[in-house]
Amino acid sequence: MRCASALLALSLLAAPPAAGQTAAPAPETPANPYAGLFTRWDGASQESMQAEAGAPQQDAAPQPDVNAVPAYSPLVPRSDDEAVALGRRVGEVVRTGNCAEGERIAREAGDFALVRAVRAHCRRSN
Repeated sequence: MRCASALLALSLLAAPPAAGQTAAPAPETPANPYAGLFTRWDGASQESMQAEAGAPQQDAAPQPDVNAVPAYSPLVPRSDDEAVALGRRVGEVVRTGNCAEGERIAREAGDFALVRAVRAHCRRSN
């Protein structure tokens, strides 16, 4: 009988509320203040793809020739006269004490041996 009374007690506890009684409303959870802080990567990727698809196509800049040699490149052979003229010009600038300008001219010409020489001279002078 003990089991029967225990089951009866449980069934009374689990009985629905009486007609006059109403269940209390569940408390509302506060809104997450960090909900909009993070962006999902799949959403960001999708948005960027949509934006790129809708953007007007811009004319691409012409690509340089793959085999082209840039101006003042050490790959371009210089005559001895051109090399001597460059060395004299840089030497005159460095002689006035403007080492930065002399180095800039040598670098622009693509003569990195001359750049190293200017740096070495200017270090010794200072």
